[in-house]
Amino acid sequence: MKATNTNCLLNAKAMGDGSGFLAANLYTKSIFQEDALMNLCIEKTEKGSVGGHVRIRSKTQGIALSLGDKISSTQKAF
Repeated sequence: MKATNTNCLLNAKAMGDGSGFLAANLYTKSIFQEDALMNLCIEKTEKGSVGGHVRIRSKTQGIALSLGDKISSTQKAF
């Protein structure tokens, strides 16, 4: 959330259930007042690795590409 400047629309109590799965919606608004919604689904495996996918939805392609680039660069940093 910090890397993409997004807000989580999920209740914080629902995040700590210990199941190893997380599905959350993240919302952001660009400086040009464009809205974007990211659907995040991740899973922690028994080996300790994390996998999943992110779906970005917006009215314009530019903000979706920009968010995708930020997510990719953040993943490479880890």
